[in-house]
Amino acid sequence: MSTAEFADWLDITRTILRYGRYADQRRFADMASLFVPDGRMLLYRPRADHPAETPRGTAELVAAFEALTAFVATSHALSPSDVEVRGDTARVHTGCLSHHIRETSEGRIRFTLADRYDDDLVRVDGRWLFRERRKYTDWAETTPLRR
Repeated sequence: MSTAEFADWLDITRTILRYGRYADQRRFADMASLFVPDGRMLLYRPRADHPAETPRGTAELVAAFEALTAFVATSHALSPSDVEVRGDTARVHTGCLSHHIRETSEGRIRFTLADRYDDDLVRVDGRWLFRERRKYTDWAETTPLRR
């Protein structure tokens, strides 16, 4: 791998990692800033052939990300990304287990999602940004947490 290829891989990986960190920190505008201005997400539920949601542009993305406020905490654990760079575009595949903690009258529950992200990124003014992010949820599990 050349120095330039490594630099692209590192910058792309950082974009993906920042998305997860910003989600866990509830930094929704920062999450949206990782997309081009007309960038979009396609959110697929388990076993779905069509996306349930398709927010596009900064305002719609921020509104979609705000759904995380339903949880008292989240934690996104990402697998290593498979990055393919072609000039100023990249295709990336990343696995993720995301844990979402919710308060209920019976106590805390953990909602875990096994997700796959298929991303198209573009280099804009030296930054790698999402043009389109497709999130596929393979399975979900709800578990009561012990006190």
